[in-house]
Amino acid sequence: MMKNVLWLIFAGMVVLVLLISTGTTGALWHDQSAVDADSISSGSLVLQVGGQEAYVFTALTASNLVPGQSVRAPLSISNGGSTDMVYGLTAVTTAAAGPADEALAASLRLTVTDDAACDGPQTQDTGLPFQAPMDATAAFAGRELAPSSIETLCIEVGLDANAPIAAASGSTAATFTFRGEQKL
Repeated sequence: MMKNVLWLIFAGMVVLVLLISTGTTGALWHDQSAVDADSISSGSLVLQVGGQEAYVFTALTASNLVPGQSVRAPLSISNGGSTDMVYGLTAVTTAAAGPADEALAASLRLTVTDDAACDGPQTQDTGLPFQAPMDATAAFAGRELAPSSIETLCIEVGLDANAPIAAASGSTAATFTFRGEQKL
């Protein structure tokens, strides 16, 4: 009987060794590698008028303007950013302090051409010449500028030939608002 017990113990040990060794044998392969991405950055968009982001257009000044007369001056628009841009005029506002000022502002007309020197005939570039009353409806869009490029426009402000007498001795100041957007 002792022999049977020894056989049982021996067989149990063999089974135990087999179970333990089977449970721990096996290989799990594992490795990892890091992939470094290059830098990711955004472009910049900088619309400049007259070489600045805020510009006082002193070249477009007129005194004693009479009906039918106009004043014009070149205005440079540039893309100081690193991405292609589409820009346009979004609004024109005028300041009026009294009835004569309001009548004058309502009688002004805006013409924009691509004649950089403001001395030649109007060309037929896409979207230009642009003509409108000098008010909030004066807007054009779709002018394209590559990074670091400059376009010079001719801005002309004229007093309507049929301006009312109420516009006499009026005075106003205009603000031209341009907007640039990334070209997609």
